[in-house]
Amino acid sequence: MPYDLLKKLGQSNLRRHVPIFDDLVREGISYAEFGSLRPGNDQNPRFQHRRSSYKEHQYICDGDSNGVLYFAGTSYGEHQWINPVLAKRITITASSPPSRYTDPKTLVSRTYQGTSFAGPCMEDGHIRAWWMVDIGQDHQLMCNHYTLRQDGSRAFIRFWNLQGSPDGKTWTDLRVHENDQTMCKADQFASWPITGPHALLPFRFFRVVLTGPTTDASNPHNLCICFLELYGYFH
Repeated sequence: MPYDLLKKLGQSNLRRHVPIFDDLVREGISYAEFGSLRPGNDQNPRFQHRRSSYKEHQYICDGDSNGVLYFAGTSYGEHQWINPVLAKRITITASSPPSRYTDPKTLVSRTYQGTSFAGPCMEDGHIRAWWMVDIGQDHQLMCNHYTLRQDGSRAFIRFWNLQGSPDGKTWTDLRVHENDQTMCKADQFASWPITGPHALLPFRFFRVVLTGPTTDASNPHNLCICFLELYGYFH
């Protein structure tokens, strides 16, 4: 990462709220200032630990098996895949109560669901609908890509955010979508990159939150997706 950007990150308030982020920024600045001048610096045990402590899960194509949520379903590479919600490796919650069509395990089942939605709720005086993933108290992800899949409805999302949080309460926008026309067919996959400094922030919680109406005039505040996957550097 460029030294100037590291210095700007070093002045960010996020350093006070996310200890591991503070540690990463300090280490990056130190390495940028002194690391290249030290022969054999890449053999430093702490540097080796930092480089190896995060496993990269790289997006290849829509619906691939490289994502973090799929990885959780294999008990992090220990056995064959099973639904990670059923295996209690991750937790998924919705903005509306569970129902036949609001089933958290559907989002990581890898099976197409014709009707799958999170219904609306009031949040800070606004109508919102969201799906939230908790990857577990022992894990963090620096997310750099994510994938959604439309259910069988024509309630196509146009205004939504992908957010990350260290505690499930304070949220950071990782990608903001304003009148995004990508989703336009039932059963469609679509993926987006997370770029800039936010892709370097490690979080435990992630959510897709609807911030405006869908194209469905009858139920414009239902978030109708049947699949979610996250990619990046996982610890």
